[in-house]
Amino acid sequence: MDNKEESPSKAEISNGTDGRSRSITDRFPIAPLVAAGRLMSFLSKQSYTVTAKRKFTLSAENNEKSKQASSVRNRSLSPPKISFSTMRNSTTTPSNLDRFSNTIRTSEAPTTPTPDTVGLDFNFDSVYTELRELADTNCKYFSEQKTDVCKRFERLLIQLLHSIDLSVPLIRYLTDNFHHFDYSPEVRASGYRSLVVAHGQACLRTLDILRQVDTKRVGLLFNLMYSSRLFQDLESWTKALLAMQRIIALSVKMVDYSEKKVDADHVPLDIELDYFKMVAFDSEYFFGRTCGFQFAPSMQKMLTLLLAGLATFYETYNRSISYAAASLATAPKYILFPEQRAKKCAAIFRDSDYLFCKSFWNIVDHDYVKMGSRYIVPNVTVSKYFQIGPEPIEIGSIIVPPPTASSGDDEANERAAGNIGAGSDNPTGSGSEQPRQLVNIKLLSNEIREGMSELPLKKTDLEIASTKILPMSDQLLIHIHGGGFIATSSTTHEIYLKPWALGLEVPIVSIDYSLAPEYPYPRAIEECFYAYAWILKNANKLGWTGKTLLLAGDSAGGNLVTIVTIKAIEAGLRKPDSIICFYTPFLLGYSMSPSRLMAIMDPLLNTGFLWRCLAAYAGIKADDEPPHDELESASISDQNDSLIGKRRKIEHSISSSGPIPSKSDSLSNNEIRPEYIRGDTYYTQLGDIMGSRQALLLRKLRESTLPNTPHMSPLRASDEILRQFPTTYLVPCARDPFIDDNIEFARRLRDLKVPHHLTVVDEWPHGFLDFGFAATDVAQYNIEIRNMLLKILQQSSINADNVASVPSHID
Repeated sequence: MDNKEESPSKAEISNGTDGRSRSITDRFPIAPLVAAGRLMSFLSKQSYTVTAKRKFTLSAENNEKSKQASSVRNRSLSPPKISFSTMRNSTTTPSNLDRFSNTIRTSEAPTTPTPDTVGLDFNFDSVYTELRELADTNCKYFSEQKTDVCKRFERLLIQLLHSIDLSVPLIRYLTDNFHHFDYSPEVRASGYRSLVVAHGQACLRTLDILRQVDTKRVGLLFNLMYSSRLFQDLESWTKALLAMQRIIALSVKMVDYSEKKVDADHVPLDIELDYFKMVAFDSEYFFGRTCGFQFAPSMQKMLTLLLAGLATFYETYNRSISYAAASLATAPKYILFPEQRAKKCAAIFRDSDYLFCKSFWNIVDHDYVKMGSRYIVPNVTVSKYFQIGPEPIEIGSIIVPPPTASSGDDEANERAAGNIGAGSDNPTGSGSEQPRQLVNIKLLSNEIREGMSELPLKKTDLEIASTKILPMSDQLLIHIHGGGFIATSSTTHEIYLKPWALGLEVPIVSIDYSLAPEYPYPRAIEECFYAYAWILKNANKLGWTGKTLLLAGDSAGGNLVTIVTIKAIEAGLRKPDSIICFYTPFLLGYSMSPSRLMAIMDPLLNTGFLWRCLAAYAGIKADDEPPHDELESASISDQNDSLIGKRRKIEHSISSSGPIPSKSDSLSNNEIRPEYIRGDTYYTQLGDIMGSRQALLLRKLRESTLPNTPHMSPLRASDEILRQFPTTYLVPCARDPFIDDNIEFARRLRDLKVPHHLTVVDEWPHGFLDFGFAATDVAQYNIEIRNMLLKILQQSSINADNVASVPSHID
């Protein structure tokens, strides 16, 4: 090849005249990005040495190796070296990201994931064996000593041994039933698998502590230097394993009641009450030293800092300036003292209202935060924020009216977190009052394109001065942001939207829908669908030819993307060519799915946060009667002392393991026994566990039919609607409370022969798209996600050309 063709000219390098060939790194402020990455990487270093590339197996042929591994002592923490299929992790590109076929697919032949999409093969048998042997050895040693420290270790190790002995049979039972809940024999992922893997990871961490105890327990230095730290660490992990043992025991009882589905409609009341007891009292054990253990090591420090910030923010929430300043001065205590952080955060998740949750998550939408993000987020040429409406949109014979759902006038409006889109014609903020029939959208583009001048574009809409005008793009990406329907905006998601705009080289339109509780259901849906119709009608203004259209959304945004598709099908409007849903909740109605149990230990997507988001979005309030359990401003120790009596009163009824249910105990769809009917007595018991306010909120959520409608829970959509879906890409997280929603939705698409892809992301938490600044491995994985989107765009264009060439009488 001619070398002159390979190397660009100096003029091209210095001026970057060709917009299409410009490197994405040309738009990044490199030094601040590298500095931020190094800082978070430093904070993320752990004292233990856990590799992110864990390999776990179920193969019987390696039992001998497992036995040999159990005899190894005095080594750093690492998984047993057993060779099996790997559990896909975030540092490795999911296998099907680069394997989308170039062949054209139609609705007659569904697109299924490649066999090695995620290989959740694992076996912690060697870990359990070594853990039990080492705990027993240390327990015998301490039992022979007479000091108080040794007696405390002995009692703790007895609890640990008891927990392991109860957990292992339950885990074996779940393992035998995994196949009922997996998407397919090739794609093995479900909430049950996630629970078992999380338990195994906790055992690995506990094993590392026991190894340290085993090597340092002899001599005076143990009592003087090591005993206090090791005891606190071992106590934290023992409590976490005890809590996980109760969670796994509950999941075992759910296996048959779920009837091999994601949600269990008929669950005995005693099982439900056990679940609420765990939510109320066991979450605390996962927010201290064990915070984020189920995720990649690079994320655990960040999650710890996040929870410390949550606890500090609560102390300053609605306080005077002097009190807030004093609270900020003592904020480091929540980093230095994990037990205080755990108790505080558990109480906040249990008792705070959704306005507090909304305020906390909207911190990222504050002006000062957005000013700082400019040093991390790359610049694009076009960043225009504007409003559309209020005229009805007519496309052919279809008329889409402007949003008409009114705001919740009786709700206190959240203070605007700051202006979105500096220099826009109509600056707004998350939670601020909006004109009734206007919708906010943002246009991001790597370059100015033909037609965009009709918006019009002003100087303030250009982050990078440019006189070049490119032809219209054949492709357009519509994005809807997440945030639990109550928080964040398109601006807070620019951490990945702007790199997408640069890397994909297509215009991106992000919809800033109004947020709950000020604007509850169905306002967000109306605004998103109205914006969708406006985009179809005004393609040229966005620099788009109207050829290929993709919809993408994360979390709540993925839910809205799916519902916009449903509404387009119902209205007879053009469907998107493909939709991409990242870690999306497809079922907002009540669900006892096993992956929802993961929310008990999730520092980001905790159970209490999920309830409050849903209640705010559905317009459900729990303030009809005075609460009796509000979080007081007293110290956290006083607050938790008041809960000791309640804990002791009901803790004895939490069954440690319980019998494994038989198949004959499962219910038919038409049978509702008396023990499944929730009356006043049931909710009185629930109030004793959760408090009167939360019990009232849960009762209203359970009795409301709204969350189960197809326009809130796409999993409830009819076969007739889902059969018309475009190619659907599902990207859930394996450790996410919504993994079961995604597996069940993929099953329905498969049964209806709808083209779809399922890519399960391992080790990253919910919302990983927003965490690229926090860890280099997350940033690298997000690049792979961008490459996946590029392939989807290319495939969708091929499919669109193929459809255009089909005779008109064929659908």
